Amino acid sequence: MITLPYRFMLTGIVFAVIGMAFGIWIGTTGPSAFNYAPAHAHINLVGWVTMFLFGLWYRSTPSLAGTTLAAVHYWVALVGAICLVLGIIGSVAPYPPLDPVVIPGALLTLISMLIFLWTVWQGAQRSV
Repeated sequence: MITLPYRFMLTGIVFAVIGMAFGIWIGTTGPSAFNYAPAHAHINLVGWVTMFLFGLWYRSTPSLAGTTLAAVHYWVALVGAICLVLGIIGSVAPYPPLDPVVIPGALLTLISMLIFLWTVWQGAQRSV
């Protein structure tokens, strides 16, 4: 069974691969594809970097990685990142817009970071 820290890290790596492939597509498609650069940036920062950092932190604090809140954190972060990126893509895509998805995605991403803030705070309180 994959533990929560590794679930965060593996998910982050999947986002990195998607972000790299998307970046290559943007770079090779032509100037019109550069409208998707904000989505590319969010795939890499919210998906790859943030998810991987969450995993590293939970790996260093296994007592907090086993909590229900940590499991909720993973799903909120994942759904938030996916919705945020799809919403950004949909806001510039020529097909039916997905921009209404960007607001819930952004809010879930914010809630994810607030959960992380609370979890890190709890870890700091335990170590004092």
